[in-house]
Amino acid sequence: MSCRAISTMLFIIVHGHAFSLDVHGTIMANDEPLPGVLVYVANHNDNFFVSDSLGCFYISDVQESDSIVFSFIGLREQRISVYELLQNNKVVMTEESTHLNEVLVFRSKEFSSDFPMKSYSQLEIYSSPSSQADPLNAVLSSAASTNTNESAKPSLRGSSMGYTMVYINEVPVFYPTKGNLVNNSIASTSSMNTSFVSSESIYASNSPIEFENSASGSVDMRLNTEISDKRTLFLSTVGSSFSITKNFNNSFIESYLSYTDLYPFLKMNNLDNINHYRSCDAGVHIYKRLKNSKYSLYSSYICEDGNYPMPYYDNNANYLNKTTYLNSIVNYEYYHEGVKLKADLSYSHLKSDINYNSVMMNEHCNYLYGAVSYSQFMNDHIQYLLGINSIFSNYNANSDYYNNWSDATNGAMGQITPYFSIKLISGDYSALLGAKYCFAKESKPSLNANLSLKYANTIHKVLITAASLHMYNYYESALLRYSKMSCRQVCFEYDYNKSWLRGHFAVYLKDEKGINRMAPMIGEYKKNIFGIEASFDVQLLKNLSWTISNYYLDTRYSFLESTYRGEDKVNYFIKSTLSYENPKTLNVALSVWDRPGTYYTPVEDAIYNSEYDYYIPVYSQHINSSQFNRYFNVCVNVSKTVDFSFGKAMVFLGITNLFNSDNNSAIYYNEDYSKSYIMNYMRRSLFLGFIIHFK
Repeated sequence: MSCRAISTMLFIIVHGHAFSLDVHGTIMANDEPLPGVLVYVANHNDNFFVSDSLGCFYISDVQESDSIVFSFIGLREQRISVYELLQNNKVVMTEESTHLNEVLVFRSKEFSSDFPMKSYSQLEIYSSPSSQADPLNAVLSSAASTNTNESAKPSLRGSSMGYTMVYINEVPVFYPTKGNLVNNSIASTSSMNTSFVSSESIYASNSPIEFENSASGSVDMRLNTEISDKRTLFLSTVGSSFSITKNFNNSFIESYLSYTDLYPFLKMNNLDNINHYRSCDAGVHIYKRLKNSKYSLYSSYICEDGNYPMPYYDNNANYLNKTTYLNSIVNYEYYHEGVKLKADLSYSHLKSDINYNSVMMNEHCNYLYGAVSYSQFMNDHIQYLLGINSIFSNYNANSDYYNNWSDATNGAMGQITPYFSIKLISGDYSALLGAKYCFAKESKPSLNANLSLKYANTIHKVLITAASLHMYNYYESALLRYSKMSCRQVCFEYDYNKSWLRGHFAVYLKDEKGINRMAPMIGEYKKNIFGIEASFDVQLLKNLSWTISNYYLDTRYSFLESTYRGEDKVNYFIKSTLSYENPKTLNVALSVWDRPGTYYTPVEDAIYNSEYDYYIPVYSQHINSSQFNRYFNVCVNVSKTVDFSFGKAMVFLGITNLFNSDNNSAIYYNEDYSKSYIMNYMRRSLFLGFIIHFK
């Protein structure tokens, strides 16, 4: 099932919060853009926005007589009428006379907030048709995403899968996506519930030095710090969910429970590439703000069960997979007179059970993460950060199938990383230099360093980055677990920002070293990457907007003293969305994704192994010499919002792969490799559902 398809079920959440664009502008403080400002309609806290990394805000569905509130801790709250904003959309915020212990004037000066390639507020994730209400889908829609699979697992600027890390409040997430990618029959979606995410930042090249175990880009999701009381019910052809939030004095609690069952969807669309898929998710987030500090506790649980037909290797064989994942994160921050102390702790447990053709396999993984940091704003021009991170992990795998991979049945890994970073600010210019030294079990200590240089004003932003970073693989099974990976990169970016037009351009060079698990290149390799990306967001009319992006990517592998074309090499990958949003009538979005087919290495022969009773494929010596057909996917989403006395309801309809294109996903063979079969992504499919927001 395609990622674009399964995420359409979340489209109902999108326009449940999204309204037509009416008021927009830029928020400034100390002559520079101010991100993270809470913007909402007075007496209507459910209509809110959080300003992005450029200080831009958008608020909609308002009347000329309404007043808009701009709130930021440590700064004087502003209340401005819609009429005034339509005349002058620049908002200047000033410090509170009480100074509030300098609390978070700091927030606009966070290390990570200055240097992301792109940031999304929760409202932007919800309201963008391309993101379809999923945080990692929002990443897929950006020009920096070079993931050619229909999967929410991020891959930024040509990086191999596993190099791009996902974080929650700067804490690494060891199971970022749900769904079992077997034959691409069902693609993964974010394991994070969007309602808990206040914003997310995409670091497409350099990851902040304080982000542990990141070598080639990262996505950092920030948990809510402001919410309103609400209850939401969602029902559709793919599942249901219920969420509730409750505010208290300087604190709140939010929770959700969701259940997914694809049986109605599969029957309605007559699909046979999945026997069944079910998942049950639950989560809770508790947030508390004190005088000079704040803390949050987040915990989530996922249990998913999938059954997938695998007829090509053995008649009527099925692949069964059951996965459970528990993730708990504690964050604590203390502020006083320009000083910030931060501590993070997380524990994750992953259990996976697989049954294929009467072969049983199971795996248990545990992850423990801890971090402590200290940062200080020395003056208006210098801020420094120092800290230490650590990860400890173990796993145990069992199987009743024994072969040459079964030796790696258990293992443990630990790494400790002290780091230091300094940021220099002078007017519209800023620079960030970071370094860290990683001490890992049974590995030589490795030095990591990155540099970011930025110029930004309200219209233009130029960002130059360079880095040499290392990480360890905590995700692959058997021989690849805990293997070392590294990346060197340099990138130039330019952004243009006006009220009706946003443009982005980037060019980058990268090389990666690691271990590949995909045949025939099983072993150490080097990947050379060159890419160019561009995107435009245009507000055509009051209710009509258009986004389009494109990238060129040239990837090459160096393997066994030879060089081969990368499977993800493309001359173009166009992603475009035309959306009409009017809560009084209909919300309609048309999305088009178009690219050449990816490359693969065909099997030319097979050798029978009598000892283990199976055939060993003999791959072509010309790696990635064959190409799948062109990928072309058109999706249509339509929704209608209706107000009731008890709240607001929205009915939605989604169609994926409108033209029923044969979009190849993978090639498979029969038992002796004498016949090949092409698998395709999701055929044309229909989604129906509704959502209710109770007052």
